[in-house]
Amino acid sequence: MITEDVIAAATEELNTSYENNALWFEVLINQAIKSHKTIKKLIEKQVTLIVTDKKAVLPSGWFKIKGVYLDPINEQYCEDIDYTIQGDTIIFNCDLALSDGSKINVVYLGLRTDDHGNLIVPEEWERMLVAYIGWKYTRRYIKDFGVAVMQNYQREYQTQKLGNT
Repeated sequence: MITEDVIAAATEELNTSYENNALWFEVLINQAIKSHKTIKKLIEKQVTLIVTDKKAVLPSGWFKIKGVYLDPINEQYCEDIDYTIQGDTIIFNCDLALSDGSKINVVYLGLRTDDHGNLIVPEEWERMLVAYIGWKYTRRYIKDFGVAVMQNYQREYQTQKLGNT
């Protein structure tokens, strides 16, 4: 299942607009996945990225970086010394001799993606992700939903998360 399916399920359950919430809900899905500590569903992948302004954007579905290497000499960079990660972007130390167009190889653990780079969410995670979206959405609009509804989504998310470890 792709993230759009999870977003569609959440918007239907919350009786809200897909168009108005899709981007936010996609961010919430990524937050929930990144906070999920299981590695059972993750696979090792490798990608070559192009550096621009000492930055490179990580692929969709990345979870944990195992190594970053300068291409083609395979010199390994060290996290927190040579680079940091902010969101989905690797930011390199300004002292490194990386110019625009430099290539880096990144080895990472991530979820499966389709041929277009869309994240493939394990089916058993759908309810967990919908509950997470419901929790965050009802928390933002608490006057419309009430505390009890928000807490129900929060509890369901936590229960589903434990069941999917």
